[in-house]
Amino acid sequence: MKNKVLIVIIALISALVGLTAGFVFKIYDKVDFESLIYKEDKTIKSENLPVKTTTRPVDILTVEQLFNIDTTVVRKMKLAKTIETYADVVHPETDLKEIVFKIDGYVEEIYADFTGKYIKKGQPLVKIYSPELVSAQEEFLRAYEYLKSVENSKDYIIKNTAKKLYEASYKKLLYWDITPKQIENLKKTKKVMKTLTLYSPYDGWIMEKYIYLGSKIQAGKPLFRIANHEKLWVLAKIYEPYLSFVKEGLNVELYFDSYPDKKIIGKIDYIYPIIDFKNRTIDARIVIDNKNYKYIPKMYSKVIVKIFLGEKLVLPDTAVINTGKRQIVFWQKEKGVFEPVFVKLGMFVDGFYEIKEGLHEGMVVANSALFLLDADAQLRGKYSKDKKQTNMIHHH
Repeated sequence: MKNKVLIVIIALISALVGLTAGFVFKIYDKVDFESLIYKEDKTIKSENLPVKTTTRPVDILTVEQLFNIDTTVVRKMKLAKTIETYADVVHPETDLKEIVFKIDGYVEEIYADFTGKYIKKGQPLVKIYSPELVSAQEEFLRAYEYLKSVENSKDYIIKNTAKKLYEASYKKLLYWDITPKQIENLKKTKKVMKTLTLYSPYDGWIMEKYIYLGSKIQAGKPLFRIANHEKLWVLAKIYEPYLSFVKEGLNVELYFDSYPDKKIIGKIDYIYPIIDFKNRTIDARIVIDNKNYKYIPKMYSKVIVKIFLGEKLVLPDTAVINTGKRQIVFWQKEKGVFEPVFVKLGMFVDGFYEIKEGLHEGMVVANSALFLLDADAQLRGKYSKDKKQTNMIHHH
């Protein structure tokens, strides 16, 4: 008989060692689980452990001796959430500018001849031939000559009409992006320009070039897209579970693969109200200075967001059974006696639940709540060999 007792105890110890080698969770039948939670007698007491069975007689053991139940204390802790994600570097939408020609024509020469070329304000971009431009210049010269011919006239109406015709033809050339300097040269030489040179109104890089030598130009169609990289947008990808933590005004750390040892401190200045359906992310925008042009659009950036949440009453997640509808913690009422307590949870941060209701600071609870619940179910006969058992899932 003693040998049999010894064999049973060794078997129990071996099973316990197997459990401590990894976390073991049982998938419970819903009806059995609910009946277990709502049974009248909610305490797990060491006195209720069976002293003997017909097949496996054992000595009397307490709950702690048999299962070595680990406990933890409900305490306050300063919580900080760290979010690591990636980001895309893009041109600011406010920085992109398109250059268009306002009349039809044909490209005769291109000065901004490749994408990526840096252009300064006032630098020539393209030379364009346009029949409409020739007609507009001839109209302007006629208006100018007529104004000069009546400048000594005593008839106010004639002088005023000539002046209005001149101003209208002058503005027309300006609207077509002919510069005042070019107009003055036309007045001086009285030679109609067959082609017009279009000059850049901005500093920046040619990001898109839509024309080639000989291309036909249509009024209003873009010729170039120019961008200045003095500021860039870093769009951090925030996944759905972290959206409640991320707010505008939060400081972030940025790291670029090109400069791994350099840390940039930025600030989230806008969170977009649009979700990426495929990746389940929302963009959080950070603006960075780039006056030395070290950073380039479409670079990859690592983003770290550290969020300080204040001091909260907490428990580790292993101490809480979360059924979705209810959350249960096993409180150590006295040595060897555990009682289930319903709690209200707050945020979950890095393995800890915030306890909003149900417990107070200093209470001792079981740190392996799910294991304790399973043990109680086995002792009370909630699961038997006759019942259909679900498979065990082992997490190592």
